[in-house]
Amino acid sequence: MKISPVLITLLILSCNSKDNRIIHVEADSSKPADTNYMAQSAPDSTFEKINADRYYIWQVNALKKTLKKNPGIKNTGPNVDSIIKGLNMEYENIFLERTGMSHDSLYLIIKNSDYLANQMGTGGPDQYISQTVINLTSVPGIKFVHLDLKEGSHAGPGTWSRKDFPGYIIIH
Repeated sequence: MKISPVLITLLILSCNSKDNRIIHVEADSSKPADTNYMAQSAPDSTFEKINADRYYIWQVNALKKTLKKNPGIKNTGPNVDSIIKGLNMEYENIFLERTGMSHDSLYLIIKNSDYLANQMGTGGPDQYISQTVINLTSVPGIKFVHLDLKEGSHAGPGTWSRKDFPGYIIIH
């Protein structure tokens, strides 16, 4: 009995003991490389992380200072709770909670802010805060976002507006 080389190759590859789940993520130049965004090993949470940006109005790239309008957002209007849900899905180590609204200011808290404030380096908090503020201030009636968190080496509490992020350009 003669065995074809293709069959032998398939047999060898199928015997590999490592978990070979491969999830293809289309490269998005407006999204920085972030291990919380890229494919993870758990299939259910991976699907949610990859689709977290469907909750955003803008895909923000703090490094390149670009904004890309989310084509999935229709004229139904942006929703604060949906944006927060998307942020919490994408950044699983940072749990953002809405604590209140007063006039044109939205109040949020991150109770366990160690990851954001100390473990993401300098670029990570810039990306997270710009994505949070730019998206939330795109909701009609919200001009300011107050973020309550414990001060760390790379991030701290504060109130931001869209004016705190000058020089961003819209790309298509």
